[in-house]
Amino acid sequence: MARKPRIHYPGAVYHVMLRGNAKQAVFQGSEEYSSFEDILAQGMDQYELVLHAYCWMKNHVHMALQVTEQPLSKLMQNLSQRYTHWFNKRYDRVGHLFQGRYKAILVQKDGYMAELIRYIHLNPVRAQIVKYPEQYPLSSHNAYAGRIKVPEWLKIEMGLSQFGRTESDARASYLHFMGQTTNKEVLNQLRIGSSRENRILGSNDFILDVLRKNYEKAFVDITMERLFDIVAGIYDVLPQEISSAGRRRHVVEARAMAVMAGMDCCGFLLTDLARYVNREMSSLGRQVKRVRIRMKRSLSMRTKMNMITAQITSKRQA
Repeated sequence: MARKPRIHYPGAVYHVMLRGNAKQAVFQGSEEYSSFEDILAQGMDQYELVLHAYCWMKNHVHMALQVTEQPLSKLMQNLSQRYTHWFNKRYDRVGHLFQGRYKAILVQKDGYMAELIRYIHLNPVRAQIVKYPEQYPLSSHNAYAGRIKVPEWLKIEMGLSQFGRTESDARASYLHFMGQTTNKEVLNQLRIGSSRENRILGSNDFILDVLRKNYEKAFVDITMERLFDIVAGIYDVLPQEISSAGRRRHVVEARAMAVMAGMDCCGFLLTDLARYVNREMSSLGRQVKRVRIRMKRSLSMRTKMNMITAQITSKRQA
């Protein structure tokens, strides 16, 4: 299956992870961390990106990065190539330092930025390297807490604004938030590589809007049984009628509309839908094709399809 392209738009914020090849260490000491930060700062300046939070672990890094006009890939390619060259030269080695392509999840700023910052800053705690995030010097936690001077290449204003209007209130709120337990569902979503979509973290409206802007389809997570129940309700027939051998035009149309919605909105395969309604795939496909043509001329059918789409989409939001 072809790899989906990165989603990009000016102002987008990403949770980015870059891991050492075969989980090997990418930092050996303070000089490596300093060199990495210098290369990162130069790249952000060149490609006009903003770093909102970070955590440098021994074999991987986490960042909250915001783009402008230039895509995230420009910075990440520059960073990985330049740092690998510097590291290999320092240790007289050859080959890849980082594990393939960097990982990135697009994150909605409103409502999820605070969770992302906490997730990044608690990495060394979850790894049991330290007991408290302030004990780990290689993250932006202490900058957010006001314990150290903020480096020029780190911008914490937007991150702090998630917690309060004034700096003192925001810091106090941030520290309180850091002591709270992260919702398990959100925690799993923030773990890069665990989500089905694996590219976007945010509300359903945000996800749908982003995918539309990028000319992609967001499939609704719904069972076939629930889909056919919805269509049966709109057509005022029993769900078992749709999957029976009934040939009444009203039932045939309802069946074809359910199958069409299942393929277009839910990502179901025609073979699976045909099995569900006990029909031959070829004949069912022809029925759907005829209904698509009829629907272009029928306001009533278009209205029914809009009702079906609205109801199954609302199930995503429930």
